[in-house]
Amino acid sequence: GDKAAMALDLQNLSGNSLDLKISLSGDGVQIQESERNLTLKNQEKQTLRFPVVAGYVPGVQSITAKVSGGSINVVRSFPLAIRPPTPQVQFARRYAIKAGETVDIQDANLSGLHRDTVLAHFVVSDKPPIDVRGAVQGLLQYPYGCAEQTTSTAYPHIFIDEDEARRFGLKPFTREQRVDMIEKAVSKLAAMQAPNGGFSLWGNASEYDYWISAYVTSFLVDARDQGFTVPDSVYNSATDFLMRGLQEGAARLPATRPQQPGPYSPPQIFRDYDNGRFDVLAHGAYVLAKGRKAPLATLRVLYDLRAQSQSGLALVHLGIALNLMGDTVRGNAAIAEGLSTGRTGHPVYDYYGTPLRDAALSYALLDRHHIEAPGRENLLVLIANEMERNRYYSTQEKISLFFVGRSLSAGGAVWSASVLAGGRAEQLSRKGTYFREISNSELSNGIKIGNTSKGTLYAELAMTGNPIQQPPAQSDPIDLGRSMYTADGRPITGPLRVGDTVLVRLTVRSSTAMSTGMVVDRIPAGLEIENLNLVQGESLGAVTINGINPADAMRDSHIKHVEFRDDRFVAAVKLDAAYGNRFNGRDYGTLHLFYRARVVTPGQFIVPPLYAEDMYRPNIFGLYGGNETITILDANGGR
Repeated sequence: GDKAAMALDLQNLSGNSLDLKISLSGDGVQIQESERNLTLKNQEKQTLRFPVVAGYVPGVQSITAKVSGGSINVVRSFPLAIRPPTPQVQFARRYAIKAGETVDIQDANLSGLHRDTVLAHFVVSDKPPIDVRGAVQGLLQYPYGCAEQTTSTAYPHIFIDEDEARRFGLKPFTREQRVDMIEKAVSKLAAMQAPNGGFSLWGNASEYDYWISAYVTSFLVDARDQGFTVPDSVYNSATDFLMRGLQEGAARLPATRPQQPGPYSPPQIFRDYDNGRFDVLAHGAYVLAKGRKAPLATLRVLYDLRAQSQSGLALVHLGIALNLMGDTVRGNAAIAEGLSTGRTGHPVYDYYGTPLRDAALSYALLDRHHIEAPGRENLLVLIANEMERNRYYSTQEKISLFFVGRSLSAGGAVWSASVLAGGRAEQLSRKGTYFREISNSELSNGIKIGNTSKGTLYAELAMTGNPIQQPPAQSDPIDLGRSMYTADGRPITGPLRVGDTVLVRLTVRSSTAMSTGMVVDRIPAGLEIENLNLVQGESLGAVTINGINPADAMRDSHIKHVEFRDDRFVAAVKLDAAYGNRFNGRDYGTLHLFYRARVVTPGQFIVPPLYAEDMYRPNIFGLYGGNETITILDANGGR
């Protein structure tokens, strides 16, 4: 829907006057006055402007310019990215199909999504299916890269070979391609490793975190076990860090469980620098035990203090570690307790875990180590219920669903079904889970799935895409705001002009504390984000906006990581719970973010919505704007 002006510079270097024919064409765009005739004298230069309207086909499109005349015949192609202005959404619909029954899966309107953005598939199984394909696709397409996300997006490549990828309906990668992706992930993680061997979320060596360190090290251990190269220096330093932290942390654990923060006294975000919590130590203990390196005496100390556990997963971690190190009596007892224990910890203390992540990972770990514990199958019911409740999944939830779905995909008994789609019938007879992509036309016309088995079958339709209509603003619990100012700090109220500099101010306020917040502001197509000076300390002279100096605001310790990308500004932030904390007229419960952009293209552009979420509880999010447009005039005043 954006309207812009595309400039084409022509200069005659032929030595003679030329009569030229110019033609512009493009995929996914409408180019007005696309064919023109022009006479250029020798050495003369002209700039032609072509009005362009972006269509509704997303992706990188090709613009082709043809110039001919006399002996001149020039053809040039240029890429142009078209993005939907609405945020991507996902849907899942689940069906239970009794023996002899048929269900019709149909969505003529594609749930209000732009047709060319829709990706859909369905899965069928004799158990409530875990959508491995959807989980892995979500991981591989995740656009950000902290240590946890880098690890989670690379983890599937350790295990999914070409045959397994085809079974899940995924793009198959060769061993060589997987080696390259794993090595790149390991190299990036190595850059995030602190001198003491620990890892930090965003590469800040002073903020190493025991849970993250255990998670990354688990990936390194599994990668080595599967034959991938992990440098000895990175591997040994990571395992040494876990060992020291486990022994020191277990010795410092208090005799009683730490007190939880109260509802009316919001706590500071707890960090695991000193390994002072049972659950993170149990995680590290399991990772060390995978390499048979966990000290049994330390594991028994943790077992005696297991009342401090704040989740069943921690007890499963500890129980498997004890089993691997030879103490099956304590190990099985800890696992039994873990399977009967839910999450009891305050979310501020464990910001990576959720009931879904814990249940899925517990099941996958027990299956991986061939432990048939009473109550294990009940986890599948809990997983299904949590998947019904949640619409979006964090990277931790996705990788855990991948692990459990992979263990279930082989299946047990043979089941059968009939599928009718696009006028073509297919008879299924298989174990485990069946995956199939669905085209837009098949989804519009309907797909029939008939159960020809004796027992109940389960089907799930998964869809992702961008809505045609902008979703409504969401301010609970994260309240957002955005405004633009001139380079000297005055509010911008009218059209912008090419060449202008603008300061963009974002405000973020949350009613709940979160340590892993992510703020994403996708910029209008007529702007380009400028240099990093704001974060590198440039004072911008005496510029203040509402009494706030932008450079000072960007040095706030709550801002953990900032990225200036071609199409968006991204900040990883820590948010305190805001309860109207004001002093001298300033609201100290609000985080202020600034970046600078240059106005580069005349036209009329949609301003995408500002978005923020808790990365590990993506159902907690805020959404602002999305229905505004900005007008940009050419430097000389024209559009």
